[in-house]
Amino acid sequence: MCKDACKAEKEKEKAAKRRRRFWDAVLFVLGGWLRNKFNFTFDKSFEPADIEGPVLVAINHACAYDPLFVGAAFKNKPLTFIASEHILRSKWGPVLDKYISFIPHQKGGRGSRTALVAMKRMKKGESVFLAVEGEQTWNGRPLPVMPYTGKLIKGSGATLVTYLIEGAYLSAPRWAFSTRKGKVYGRPAGVYAPEVLREMSDAEVEKLIAKDLGFDTWEWQKSRPEGPGRYKCGKGGNAEGLERSVFTCPACGAFGTLRSKGDSIGCSCGLKIRMDDTGFFDPKEPFETVADWEEFDRTKLAERLKEMGRAAGEDTVFTDGEVVLHRIGDGHSDEEAARGLLTLSHSGESFMLKIGDCSFDLRNISNMTMVLANRIVFSDETGYYELLSNKKSRTNLRKYVIARELLTKE
Repeated sequence: MCKDACKAEKEKEKAAKRRRRFWDAVLFVLGGWLRNKFNFTFDKSFEPADIEGPVLVAINHACAYDPLFVGAAFKNKPLTFIASEHILRSKWGPVLDKYISFIPHQKGGRGSRTALVAMKRMKKGESVFLAVEGEQTWNGRPLPVMPYTGKLIKGSGATLVTYLIEGAYLSAPRWAFSTRKGKVYGRPAGVYAPEVLREMSDAEVEKLIAKDLGFDTWEWQKSRPEGPGRYKCGKGGNAEGLERSVFTCPACGAFGTLRSKGDSIGCSCGLKIRMDDTGFFDPKEPFETVADWEEFDRTKLAERLKEMGRAAGEDTVFTDGEVVLHRIGDGHSDEEAARGLLTLSHSGESFMLKIGDCSFDLRNISNMTMVLANRIVFSDETGYYELLSNKKSRTNLRKYVIARELLTKE
């Protein structure tokens, strides 16, 4: 037994050294790449290595590149990343698992297990990176702090660092096909010792995080003394891909008829709206920001769902083609369960999500969220699933997630 334990400990040490060498090599290249691609800088007066013991780095999740920004800023304090388990199912999964320390999290599943694993890792001395909102913002406004965050932080015994990333949403909007070069800046919003956190309730810790990291892109743009920052699109145009985020035409009220091209998004009814380099629409009517358009989407969809819920017979809410359903198993395995037309329809008292021979009552789905812009992950009593559209597709899967949110709030 002692021999086996010693062998296991040596393997852990070897893995830790391998990951540190790999991360040092990556960061050597990464810093220059991030500066060139995003004009990324960070507060160099803050030195994470000066903090004794493990830290939990909590960030506002603005874009897919956030882990790289934080990794570069915390290069002298190696981090373990809490990340979506779909990464380990990708073709790069085995390589990343070997060379980067991950705690996989099932988005659309239960978060309590992830919190327990992270807590144990920090108690053993590891520092952990966590996007406390759980997913990237779609509209530039902050999202609520995930459940279990306060409990995780208090139970870990780690120092909490709330780290704010400014300008990242405008550099790589979640819905966009290309990145933009402007200005991204990282800085600590607060550093809280374990003994301070122990005196607070879980809810108080989460409220503190929300205060530090509640970054609203549009308020920030308007408050800049030098005027709104400009973010130059690398290719395509400022509005390319926006129909993956918004879905209701403000002119004719139709769902799913929006199409983007270059700096504009329009509808077959004749509507055309332009987005400039600051991320704002020009002119400001009918919407000033993507966030304003999303509020309109939610209002119109809520009205439609309520109207359908009162009607007899069957009716269709949304339909999208070329979608694949995967059933996710243990060990990050997956198998195709269906493909083809994805439909949300109402019949009787139920709103049913259907693809191929598979159907799910939307109200019985316990968790449902998105990964990047082309995946929905969700769970119900039958298992854990993923809906996937082509990476280059303009299919708006997000409207299905919003529909579920609205229906389960009734």
